[in-house]
Amino acid sequence: MLARVCVSAAVIISGTLWVYKNEMVDGQVTARDTTMTFTCFIFFDMFNALSCRSLTKSILQINLFGNTTFLFAISASILSLFGLIYVPFLQTIFQTEALAFDDIIMLVCLSSSVLIVDEVFKLLLRVFGGDKKLTANTSEDTKHLIP
Repeated sequence: MLARVCVSAAVIISGTLWVYKNEMVDGQVTARDTTMTFTCFIFFDMFNALSCRSLTKSILQINLFGNTTFLFAISASILSLFGLIYVPFLQTIFQTEALAFDDIIMLVCLSSSVLIVDEVFKLLLRVFGGDKKLTANTSEDTKHLIP
């Protein structure tokens, strides 16, 4: 479990810093630089939350629509993010700027890497039997939390 957390953290930090470095071409911090970096970090967190729905099962094996509270939280987070990016008075307050559709697609593709890496990690656990050890250490009181 600690290895998964460290790997996910490394992917999130590396990806976010990569976006920041690529956006800082002129040496000046602009609204675009911070908006791209912030959006990247939020997308990484949303994909990471999605991958954390189960300790051992693939995202394809669980009911994605079974936890309505989770879906509401993810939807509210993304809508809030788009509000910060595209609503003019919020842009002024938070010093953000509108991103092009291509930027959003690039950030979604990049940030989905945390989900892909975690899926590979879960697959390796299932193949090599590490999931039995994880579920054996899960108490009966918390098994219902793991979909």
